[in-house]
Amino acid sequence: MSVKTTLLTPDDSEAAFELATQVFIEGSTLHLALGIGLEEYREYLRPSFEAMIAEELSVAAWDDTSGEMVGCVIATDFHQHLNPTIAKNCKFAPLAALTRKLCAQYQRVRTIKPRDAVLVDMGVVASSHAGKGIYQAMRHAAQSIAKEKKFTSVIGELSSASTQHVILNKFGHQKLAEVKFSDFEFEGQRPFRTITEPESIILAEGRL
Repeated sequence: MSVKTTLLTPDDSEAAFELATQVFIEGSTLHLALGIGLEEYREYLRPSFEAMIAEELSVAAWDDTSGEMVGCVIATDFHQHLNPTIAKNCKFAPLAALTRKLCAQYQRVRTIKPRDAVLVDMGVVASSHAGKGIYQAMRHAAQSIAKEKKFTSVIGELSSASTQHVILNKFGHQKLAEVKFSDFEFEGQRPFRTITEPESIILAEGRL
């Protein structure tokens, strides 16, 4: 099997959207904890997803034999996401609040301007191609694109144990913010208290 990575263009955004949302709903502990379904997630995510693709910082992985997209990494200018809006009475509000708390911690140690840091917002690999190093290859490709565009660092919001292991241990990125799921409160509730593996969500930074 041969897999290649390419810049993700608007022409391939729908395939990436379907793959990314399907994998996230099946495997994201955050979305599972909130009881978020596939169609409501797609409706919520689509506008911001398409905007991120338009930035030309994202990559896709393709199976050379079948021509199938088997992974994607969606990247964006981190500066645009430092203060996410928290809509009232919205099922996704706890996620935005969690990201805001991470970003507040980050901004205590870093001050960034537009096009300083690229955020890897989503990274997925089809279950049929898991464990083959595709995620790492896409991360390297995305980081190379960001460096060519004069970004100086890459940020990852790491909510799975496997991604934390890869980014912190194999890529050597630095943990700059962390929120324990059991401690996080939103409107008097602890929406992610059922998540025990990993114990926390981490914001990690690497230099380009």
